[in-house]
Amino acid sequence: MTSRLLGHLEATIRTTSDRVAWARSVCRRAEILGRQGDTAMAQQAISVVRSEFGGALTPEVAAWLMLTEGILSLYSGSADMGIARMKGAYAIATAMKNCVARPTCAAWMALHSLNTRRFDEMSSFLVESLQFADAEDHQARARASLVLADGFHFGGRFDLGRAWYDKARHHASKEGDESALSAMLHNIAAFRTSNLKLADALGAELVDEARHVSMEAASAAAYDRAIGTKSFDQFIPHVTAQVHMLEKRYEEAMIVLAKIDVAGLPPRVHAVHYADLATCSLHLGRSNQIDELIQFAERSLAAQMDGDDIVYVNCRLASIHSAMGNHSLAAKSLARAKEEATSFKAVQADLVSKLICVAETASI
Repeated sequence: MTSRLLGHLEATIRTTSDRVAWARSVCRRAEILGRQGDTAMAQQAISVVRSEFGGALTPEVAAWLMLTEGILSLYSGSADMGIARMKGAYAIATAMKNCVARPTCAAWMALHSLNTRRFDEMSSFLVESLQFADAEDHQARARASLVLADGFHFGGRFDLGRAWYDKARHHASKEGDESALSAMLHNIAAFRTSNLKLADALGAELVDEARHVSMEAASAAAYDRAIGTKSFDQFIPHVTAQVHMLEKRYEEAMIVLAKIDVAGLPPRVHAVHYADLATCSLHLGRSNQIDELIQFAERSLAAQMDGDDIVYVNCRLASIHSAMGNHSLAAKSLARAKEEATSFKAVQADLVSKLICVAETASI
């Protein structure tokens, strides 16, 4: 599939006499290439911009460069470096008057704040992005809308997030940004899977919902293949395994889970991974593996995990302990799950209330 946005950017790069517009287009092209998994080509493009400007780097070009470098670092697994570069880009953009990069920088900072659960910061960045972005600034508006939608979804209010997913799709489609559409499809599938896996661990019957999320995950993977995106490759198996578990297809889930390199996963999801392996082992009668997997899961439980994942892991452990006759351990895990569930619901309520305020401000 030929990217409409890439085609437009490449045409601008070839024809424009405006050095800032040229640099901005090269940076945006590099960002898209990086998000699609072409890291080497993206880094080469960044080097061309730095070479072109040398020591005469203007503030706006510096902002676009640092933002792009930050995004590339995030997608290549260097999170700390990526965040540092994005913060630098945002600082430069806000120090300038009417900097075109500011709304996009603020939108990416909002994403970082959502991921690190700093909801007050996230709200401020979102308001800033949506207030400063022009109506035709599809890049900033698509990203900010996606953060809003994901936030509502994480807060358990997909009904409120749906309109913002639609806005994200609208702006990404208007610009022809297939990588942003890919991110949206993946996020919808991932958040829905996360919500359903927790409900499943709590004992709900979710056959129809599991089938629906299976189609969403397959759609996201098919779209990635069509546009050549590789940046979500490490997440697809995890979602696929979760879908298999929702459908009680434990053998297939185990096959997928066994191929996942735990070292390539963020530490905050290690406990989930081991709990899933232990659950599959239980249902498949592989009792010799379960004790070790339980130990791995319990050791991986950490404060940086999201509350819903802590609830999920403890529910799984409680079920496993109960099935193995370890009722005191089951009761302990279940008590921890109930305690964390109460805290997580409070976090969700706080997040949703803040997002509602942001959405109301954005509509004024």
